[in-house]
Amino acid sequence: MGIARTKTSPGDLAGMAFAMALFSLIIVTPTGNVEATPATPVIDLVVASRGTVFTSESSEVFCVAHHDDGMPLTYIWSSAAGMLIPSVDSAVWFAPEEPGTYAIAVEVSDDAGASSNNSVIITVVQNEPPIVMSVTAEPALLSPGESATLFCEAKDIEGHAIEYEWVAPPGIISGTGPRVTWTAPARPGQHYVPVRVTDEMGASRTRNVMISVRCPEPPVIQELLVWPVLPDYSKFDAHGDYRLLRGSLTKCELQCVALVSYGDLTYEWSCTEGTIEGEGAIVLFTPPDATTGVYVTAKVIDSCGKSAVKELFFRIYQGDEYPTAAESLPGCMRCLYGY
Repeated sequence: MGIARTKTSPGDLAGMAFAMALFSLIIVTPTGNVEATPATPVIDLVVASRGTVFTSESSEVFCVAHHDDGMPLTYIWSSAAGMLIPSVDSAVWFAPEEPGTYAIAVEVSDDAGASSNNSVIITVVQNEPPIVMSVTAEPALLSPGESATLFCEAKDIEGHAIEYEWVAPPGIISGTGPRVTWTAPARPGQHYVPVRVTDEMGASRTRNVMISVRCPEPPVIQELLVWPVLPDYSKFDAHGDYRLLRGSLTKCELQCVALVSYGDLTYEWSCTEGTIEGEGAIVLFTPPDATTGVYVTAKVIDSCGKSAVKELFFRIYQGDEYPTAAESLPGCMRCLYGY
C-alpha cells in the first residue's frame, strides 16, 4: 500500500498568506465610528506695507488666514509700543518716537476658541533734519532801504521734500523758497536774518546770515534863512546877528536848508523865548514882546538817527509903537491882514 504525497507549489503558498492577512484585518478592524480632530485657524501670511519707517510714521499690516471648516475668524492685533488702529484682518500701526525694532502681532481665533498667532517685524529709524550747507547775502553791506538777495543751500539726506521759512524781525522779506529778497531797515548795525529748513516729517534746522546796514554821512545844515514879514523892522547888528522888533507884528519865516545822503529828514525847531508855529523845513517864528536875546535852534535828523544842529541869534529891541490904522501899515502887512 503506498502513501500518496501531495506537492504544494510556490503560488499556492502566496495565496494562503494573502488569505490569512485578509482574515486578520476583518477580525481586528473595529466596527464603531472614530471622531476626527477639529480644524484650527491657519495664518498664511502677516506682512507690513513698509518694513522700515521713520519715527511717528505709519505702516499698514495685513493678515491672510483661513479655516478648513470655513468658520468665521476673529483678529486681535497688539504691539508693545506705538499705536494700532485695527480693521478686522488689517491694522495701521503708528511708530513710536523711539527708534528700534518692533513686533506687531495678530491672534486669529474661531468660534470654538481655537487660535493661531503670528507677527511681523518693523524697524523704526530716526528722521534726520535737513543739512544746511550755507546761507548767503548778496550784497552783505547795505544802506538803509536797500535790498539784498538771500540764498539758502540745503538738502535732505533721506530725500524728503523741504520747506524754507525766513524770519526778519528787522527789515522786510519778499518771496518764498530758498531765494528771497531782504530790504534793510532804517536802523543801522549788524542784522541777523534766520531761515528754518523743515522736511516733510517735521525735522528742522535753523541757520542765519548776517547783513551790515551802514548809514551814509550825517545830514548837513547849509544855512538858516530868515524871511521877515516886516523887513523894515529887521536888520543885522554889528555882530552879524538879527535885530528884530519885538511883538507879534514882526513875525518871520525861518527856513532850514539841509543836505542828506539817504532818506528823509525830520526837523525839530526850538527857541528860548517867543513861539514857533508849524513843522518841517519852514516854520513861523514870533518874537517875544520884550527886549531880550533869543536863540532859535534847528535840528535835522536822518533815517539812521544821525543829526545836525544850527542856531540863529535874534536881538529883540524896543521900537516905536506899532501903527494901528490900516492905512499906515506897509503894503505887505495890509495884504497879510486882509486890508
